[in-house]
Amino acid sequence: MLRTILIAAAALGIAVFGGFWWLFLADSKAPEAAPGLFAIGDWRSRLPDDPSALPTEIRVLEIGRDKAPGFAARAGGFDSDWNTTYNAVQIVWPGRTMIVDGAIDAATAEGMKQSEADWSFDAAAYDTLLAAMLKAEQVVITHEHLDHVIALARHPDPAALGPRLTLNAPQIGALPLFAIGALDPAIASLAPRLDGDVQSIAPGVVIIPAAGHTPGSQLVFIRTQDGRETLLIGDVAWSLDAVETLTTRPVLTQYMIFDPDEDRASVKAQLRALHDLMAANPDLAVIPAHDGDHIRTLIEEGRLIEGFRD
Repeated sequence: MLRTILIAAAALGIAVFGGFWWLFLADSKAPEAAPGLFAIGDWRSRLPDDPSALPTEIRVLEIGRDKAPGFAARAGGFDSDWNTTYNAVQIVWPGRTMIVDGAIDAATAEGMKQSEADWSFDAAAYDTLLAAMLKAEQVVITHEHLDHVIALARHPDPAALGPRLTLNAPQIGALPLFAIGALDPAIASLAPRLDGDVQSIAPGVVIIPAAGHTPGSQLVFIRTQDGRETLLIGDVAWSLDAVETLTTRPVLTQYMIFDPDEDRASVKAQLRALHDLMAANPDLAVIPAHDGDHIRTLIEEGRLIEGFRD
């Protein structure tokens, strides 16, 4: 009898450990190589020769913030918290701007809340984003998830916003999911302005398709007049340490959050490519959209400017 109990207890322990390993640790490491996936030389070749044509500033506007366990953003990250930011980026040239990403509104922020003590939503900042979109020459998004598209799908003036949207086909196809009621025809009827290839969309700004996290995911490469280069990677990783440690989100996060599931093999290959890109280009600022600590550091270093320009 005792032997049977011990065998059953051992089997249960193995099952529990196996489940823990699968949900929190398995299938999370990047491959040894991802040759040719991201070619920064090609991106640079698409930049103008005249530095005065490049953007002067990159600004970030935080709409909300939150805190979650570190292991949600990186498998095995049990020893840290993940300070999450929901934001949009403004690229500034003399006389014109571009907006990257559409953040969240109050209802979305409330619904995504993780930490009562650390969560916040800035209604004035969200209003600033809505207004800035209508002053921008172009509005782009890194990918089609609710915390990046709400200000597009729920904008109060879709007729004015529509002509400014520079989106790819999967992004346009996903927008109706995030509207309240039917998506306004001014946006629903848009034709894609991004063709799925590496594409320069403004002097100093290059779009790099990176399907994986979502079908319409893309990176945004920027060079400013001071020669600095920045790469907005959206949600390929939620924190920079995921790129540095070559470790993506745990399987548990995918099961709980993503619908449809992300393509984990593609995301892991992109992590490897980003890791190698950073090693070969140490001055390149790689920015995961939700890494609040890293973005704060870049603001303190002067690589990003806090708040939008009017």
